[in-house]
Amino acid sequence: MPRYLYLLRHAHTAEKHPGQNDLERTLSSTGVKQALLIGRYLHQQQTPLDSILCSTADRAHATAGLIADALKVDTDKVIPQEELYEASTRTFFAFVAGLEDDQHHVMCVGHNPTISYLAEFLTGSEIGDMVPAGLAVIRFNLLSWRDISQGNGSLENYLTPEMVDTFQ
Repeated sequence: MPRYLYLLRHAHTAEKHPGQNDLERTLSSTGVKQALLIGRYLHQQQTPLDSILCSTADRAHATAGLIADALKVDTDKVIPQEELYEASTRTFFAFVAGLEDDQHHVMCVGHNPTISYLAEFLTGSEIGDMVPAGLAVIRFNLLSWRDISQGNGSLENYLTPEMVDTFQ
């Protein structure tokens, strides 16, 4: 059975206030709309997700929650992961390689530039700088997440909120 990794950059954030901790930055109204557009599109496509793993930053957790709401997925499947906040590409890669093998459809919500670099590293595709709420859908024909390596994923799709807005 193939494995799918959905790499999602968190949606657009509000401006940082003086003295505000970066972890506490929230989504803007545009970001809420972006996350809901991606979530609704995934719902229309009947995308199954075993889990939605996200950075502990408020903006990433809120993005993951909105995706879960749109997909009608239980919120207990949204799991904040400390190591995804400020993760290097190597750390994020190791995190994905350590996923449980009973998970076949996993979304990870993170930050740029790491999320973009990881998508390119895993697929060998040129994606560039993923936009807020940009989503790379990567397919692996592997028995275990431990077997992922550079370029052995196939970029099935790259979506932006603007692209999916035209489908709805």
